[in-house]
Amino acid sequence: MNLRAKEKLVVGLTGSILSGKSTALSYFARSGAEVISADELVHGLYQTPAVQQQLAKWFGSWEPAAVARCVFAHPAQRQKLEQYLHPKVLKLAAERIKHTDKQLVVFEVPLLFEAGWDRLTDLNIVVLGDEDSLPARLKQRGLTLAEYKRRLAGQLSEHEKVRRADIVLANRGSKTDLGLKIQRLCKGLEYIYGVK
Repeated sequence: MNLRAKEKLVVGLTGSILSGKSTALSYFARSGAEVISADELVHGLYQTPAVQQQLAKWFGSWEPAAVARCVFAHPAQRQKLEQYLHPKVLKLAAERIKHTDKQLVVFEVPLLFEAGWDRLTDLNIVVLGDEDSLPARLKQRGLTLAEYKRRLAGQLSEHEKVRRADIVLANRGSKTDLGLKIQRLCKGLEYIYGVK
């Protein structure tokens, strides 16, 4: 499946856990882009009876927290979940892209490179978080450092994500700074690619 669409620019957005991907996505929305969150699509799928039944059969529960505990502890279970959900998420994203009137579409996917979805978009952006503010972000999210490292271990390194990205967005300042960067980036994309 290809996410590209005629006369639209489809951008993949990713970054490590707590890098500021969701905040960045909200600023792309404010700048007029169509935004899609893979996590939100997954959340919606979790509310459907067919998915609930399948997850309960595999993991003993369809509740997201229970499923997450299971899949983060067992790589084979995580792979099974991803093989089941990823095609459904791609299909939903492709439908959204097809039906939007907006020319710039930003699709936030935590495992963009790991899933190989970077090859389905027109270009890809990596958000780099600020190491100095990590303790505060962990506290805000209610995560321990050990849990953060465990989740990070299931992803490509930041170095590898940067190497594969077309654009690197440094989230090293305030949210206002990030918003201004994204506003300027959208203007740049508008000029370069002729999209609004």
